[in-house]
Amino acid sequence: MRPVKLTISAFGPYSKETVFDFDKLGTGGLYLITGDTGAGKTTIFDAITYALYGDPSGSNREVSMFRSKYASFDTPTFVKLIFNYKDREYTVTRNPEYERASKRGSGSTVQTAGVELILPDGKALTKTKEVDTAIRSIMGIDKNQFCQIAMIAQGDFLKLLLAPTKERIEIFRHIFKTKLYSDLQNKLKQEASSLDSNCSKIRQSITQYIAGISCDESSLHSTQVLKAKNNELPIDECISLLEKLITDDSQSEEKTAKAISEIEKQLDILKINIEKGENYLKTKKAFAQNEIKISELTEEKASLTNALEEEKKKTSVQDELIKASATIQAQLPEYDELSQKESALKNNILDIDKNNAMLTKIKKDIEDLKVKIDSLTEESKSLEKCGEQKIILENDVLSLNDRLSKLQHLLQSMETLKKNHEEHKKALQIYKEKQTNVDTLDASYKAGHKLYLDAQAGILAENLEENMPCPVCGSLSHPKKASKPVDVPTKEELDTLQNRLSAANKEVERASQAAGKLKGIIDEKMESTLTSIKELLGDIDMSSATDIAKENINKLQSKIKRITKDIEQLNKNISRKDNIEKILPQSTKQLEELQNSITTISNTVTTYISENKAIEERIASLKSKLLFSSRLEADAKIKSNNDTVLKIQNAIELAAKTLNECSEKLASATATKAELSKQLEGKEEINLEDEKNKLNELESNIRRLRLYKEDIHSRTVNNQSNYKNIKLKSDELADAERQYSLVRSLSDTANGNITGKDKVMLETYIQMHYFDRIISRANARLVIMTGGQYDLIRRREAVSKMGQSGLDLDVIDHYNGTERSVKSLSGGESFKASLALALGLSDEIQSSAGGIQLDTMFIDEGFGSLDEDSLSQAMNALASLASNNKLIGIISHVGELKQKIDKQIIVKKDKTGGSRAEIIA
Repeated sequence: MRPVKLTISAFGPYSKETVFDFDKLGTGGLYLITGDTGAGKTTIFDAITYALYGDPSGSNREVSMFRSKYASFDTPTFVKLIFNYKDREYTVTRNPEYERASKRGSGSTVQTAGVELILPDGKALTKTKEVDTAIRSIMGIDKNQFCQIAMIAQGDFLKLLLAPTKERIEIFRHIFKTKLYSDLQNKLKQEASSLDSNCSKIRQSITQYIAGISCDESSLHSTQVLKAKNNELPIDECISLLEKLITDDSQSEEKTAKAISEIEKQLDILKINIEKGENYLKTKKAFAQNEIKISELTEEKASLTNALEEEKKKTSVQDELIKASATIQAQLPEYDELSQKESALKNNILDIDKNNAMLTKIKKDIEDLKVKIDSLTEESKSLEKCGEQKIILENDVLSLNDRLSKLQHLLQSMETLKKNHEEHKKALQIYKEKQTNVDTLDASYKAGHKLYLDAQAGILAENLEENMPCPVCGSLSHPKKASKPVDVPTKEELDTLQNRLSAANKEVERASQAAGKLKGIIDEKMESTLTSIKELLGDIDMSSATDIAKENINKLQSKIKRITKDIEQLNKNISRKDNIEKILPQSTKQLEELQNSITTISNTVTTYISENKAIEERIASLKSKLLFSSRLEADAKIKSNNDTVLKIQNAIELAAKTLNECSEKLASATATKAELSKQLEGKEEINLEDEKNKLNELESNIRRLRLYKEDIHSRTVNNQSNYKNIKLKSDELADAERQYSLVRSLSDTANGNITGKDKVMLETYIQMHYFDRIISRANARLVIMTGGQYDLIRRREAVSKMGQSGLDLDVIDHYNGTERSVKSLSGGESFKASLALALGLSDEIQSSAGGIQLDTMFIDEGFGSLDEDSLSQAMNALASLASNNKLIGIISHVGELKQKIDKQIIVKKDKTGGSRAEIIA
């Protein structure tokens, strides 16, 4: 995979859209990514990783952090990567979820995460899952593998070099997918632990079964049972002991069963005798009770016979009621007709009332509608000139606003002119103050200069002698010599005073220019302001113009406000007129419809009145010949007659039934008397008390024997169960111990726990094969970077038999022939060794990933610890790796690399926030 062009927008520190054209760097060789700290050098690799896999390269960054804090609200956040893989070009574009400005209206909205992958044939994929699947299919590796191969990250150089076996196992586990061997180790360890636990559970179970052995206190084996429960007997002896206990108890149970059988035979004989005695007494008592019952039933039968005769006398009333019901039944259809006619009459009357009420309402609605139409017509006429009035008032407002604007501008001009006058007054004052300062300095300078000159004359006079020529006038006589004054300034003080005077003169000139400039502005504004006053306010004095202008402005604003309200009312009136013009035709049409409905309703009322007359005549005819006023009363009378008939019939049937039942009971009692007499013939009474005492004694004995037998049986069943379970668990324990021994041996081997051997696990053993290949690839580069001094080697023997071993790393120093730990290397040597190891790891991952093609790599920092020679050696090794078709980007701050690497990406921070980048090729 080779990146062709990377475009990032509002991403990380890049606030604007930034384009990285990797084609400018060529297809192979080294290039440097350099610039300010935190400007976004590593972000370039983050952006490539995010575009391909939807995640950043490092674990300390999250997708939600990608939105640039420097970006404007309307700048979109996205990454677009054009890359080449095996001569085919792909384009992938991704954006995270972030808050952006709304496209419609103000405010903000959430932009959802999105992705698009354009394939070489132009087909576009837009679903996250299908794009991620396609990228992994194209690249042949996942995100973690890509980061391990394409990026030797900052801070990770020494991690793999100095890691002990335990940490290196974790690193290789993810890289070379050896977790299945670790899972096998853990599974074997868990299985061994589980089997050991199972053996313990079986032993515990056997102990519980032994603790449950039952034994009679008088048994000869009770001492042995106590030993068994105290775990003092082997399992085999416990089984033999149980066999003896079960045999003894079985014999005792058999003897007890025979004794119980003998007593049960005696009990059966006693129970038969007792039952015979009890039956004799019951029969004797039943005979006496039956005699009483026969007497009572004979009297009851005579009474019931008389009651039946009385009920039969009521049959004539029953026939009369049946005949009357038949007559009423024949007239029922006429009762139905009467009900229908009365209902129809009632409904017609209601309809007539309803229609009359409707006529009254319609007539009122017609009158109201006529009034409304007249009112709307008048109102429409009154609003006819609203449009013209509105136009006139709007023109007035335009004219007034124009004058108002001019007056406001005039007022502002006058206020500005007033401020200019005040500024000019202050400028004149400043000028006068500075001129006074100049006059004072000039006087001081002149006085000082004079003193200075006088002092010079005094100095010459001090040296004059008679008959010696004066150096000024040449006179030989000096009658009146000049005297030297006191407090004479020096030449330097005079020069300083002259400089101050010169500076003060310049300040006076500047103050004069400032005052003159303000005077020119005032004169220019004064002329235009006076002209405006005359045009707008007339010939008035400027001092009163401000107040008059303000007064006029207030009046104009009030008038404009009043006219604006009038215009608003006119707009309402115009809207009202339009609405009336719509309502009037509708109201007229409604009036016509109401007038037409009056005729229809009147005809309906006339029809109902005619129908009611015929209905009333038929109702009168029906009422004259019917016995009852309604069908309801007729039905009630029929029901009453039928109920009475049924009541008489039921009474006769009940009396006959009761008499028959009494006769049957009397016959039954007579037959029972004969049967009981027969049962009592030839039988005698038995002494039940003696027989029951014998019975109780035998039952007490049999209960005691049965309880004893139950104890023996319960003990036997319990011991048989324990015997069966102990034998079963004993066999199970033997199998479990054999299986545990086998699995434990496998677990100890796989987990490197064999006593006296190096602690090498199965997974570590597999990883040692990969580690040897990585070291071999790393040494090919370490030889170049160290001038042939060092080779890496995997430590063959563990320092201690206690911890895990197999992946520890040493270094061979060919200069002195020693082999020592990589931790003894200096900082620069450690960097070179770790870089070589990282490159070797990258090569091995690419090889084990199935021949994937990665034409680019990033190396993040670490070169600062190298001296000049070491840096040169490291660069040579990287240069050999970066062939014509492989690009290596070095992310570094080291200044010497800028001189050694021509192709560069320079990242800089802007003062306003955000970063920018420049490619130098």
